[in-house]
Amino acid sequence: MTNTNQPSPRVAPSSSGKSARTPSRLSLTMRSPVLKHLRPVMIAGLLTAIPLFITVYVLNLAYALVTRYTRDPANWIANKLLTPWAGEWITPTHLQQFTAPILAILISLLIVYALGLLSTFFVGRKILAQLEHVISNLPLIKGIYGTTKQVMAVFRQGGGGAGFQRVVLVQFPRAGTWTVAFVTNTVRDPVSGQSLICCFIPMTPNPTSGFFQMFPETDVRDTDWTVDLGIKIVLSGGLLAPPVLDQCQSKTTPKTSPP
Repeated sequence: MTNTNQPSPRVAPSSSGKSARTPSRLSLTMRSPVLKHLRPVMIAGLLTAIPLFITVYVLNLAYALVTRYTRDPANWIANKLLTPWAGEWITPTHLQQFTAPILAILISLLIVYALGLLSTFFVGRKILAQLEHVISNLPLIKGIYGTTKQVMAVFRQGGGGAGFQRVVLVQFPRAGTWTVAFVTNTVRDPVSGQSLICCFIPMTPNPTSGFFQMFPETDVRDTDWTVDLGIKIVLSGGLLAPPVLDQCQSKTTPKTSPP
């Protein structure tokens, strides 16, 4: 009599069964040719669009800052002076939309030109000196105006943006961590008898804000980077940094010429 309760023998999984389950384990990108095509294209599009968006955003901020106080006079000129000339060719609303921004920029440039023209003549310098004397007597405004004028004077003497002398590397915020810094000045410490390097350490990705530190000359490593390259390195978070720092030398390490 045959025993029907015997368990059936186990069958080893075949290689074909293993391959049949493989597609379910693949990622969605590998299973879908459309997503496989869209992913690199979208990434490339984002890398192309982000710099454009940032440029437009910065230009928009600059336009808003420049035309903040000249927008109302530009609207008045567009409504009162240009509308009668337009006649029936264009409506006053459209005329104001197209001409007011251009007029606001032109008025701002005209004010800057007039101030520059005044500063080149004797009478104009006297008028500006009297205006600065009035501002210097105001308790709160004199500090802001005086500091801003001194900073602008440094950039003016440096030829329009050359206030930074060179690009260096300093150990900040702790020893062993090297940070890009811009040298702004060098002062002499009579107590220790050594020179102190005044450094501006910018922040990434906004180099307009940062830290001011004074380092001994022996703790500063010089580089052969230009100021423009240093700013690009900070803005890119180090992506545009040279691959080799063989040109960086510390003040404590003598520069040796190659054999």
